[in-house]
Amino acid sequence: MEAEILKAGRRERIGTRYARRLRARGEIPAVIYGHGEAPEVVSLPGHDLEVALQHGARMLTVDLEGRSAQYLIKSVQYDHLGTRPIHLDLMRVRLDETVTLEVGIELRGTPKGVSDGGVLEQYLSSLEVECLVTQIPETLRPSVSGLGVGDSLLVKDLEFPPGVTTTADGEERVATVRLLAEEAEPEESAEAAEAAQPEIITKGKKEEGDESTAG
Repeated sequence: MEAEILKAGRRERIGTRYARRLRARGEIPAVIYGHGEAPEVVSLPGHDLEVALQHGARMLTVDLEGRSAQYLIKSVQYDHLGTRPIHLDLMRVRLDETVTLEVGIELRGTPKGVSDGGVLEQYLSSLEVECLVTQIPETLRPSVSGLGVGDSLLVKDLEFPPGVTTTADGEERVATVRLLAEEAEPEESAEAAEAAQPEIITKGKKEEGDESTAG
């Protein structure tokens, strides 16, 4: 995978107020860490970073003060709307290094069970995988077109690119086609309605002599 190239600047200060100023002028604060070296706080060009993320970039080549290096995008923090990045964690890696990270899952196709009254439910939207940094897949796109009502797509059914494995349980469900909940039978509905009615307690006519007389 070809890494995106971004020109970074070294941050002079840290803190929420300073980070807001950076974002106001179109820069995104980031931290570079890993391999036992001291963390570096930098800023990245916001527009170029957003474009890279929208294209599914997993690696960035960062040019910092004339020195270029490739980093793994370890995590991205977004704003409250979940649309714009506001902070980035970058990890130092070697090209021959195996990494563990989350990869998104995008289901392809329409299950055949949908035409039989079923509905597709997706349980996993991402999966933890292990691979070389040069083999990181942008996303996993399994087909669900062959699933009938009651069928499930399991982790062990997924096909991974060469060199990519997962740490997840193979029996874990990725997606299932199930029938929508059926309405109760008329008799059952009537019984349920009757059971839900409040109990009415009626008092019989008082026997003579029950009432006390004023003295």
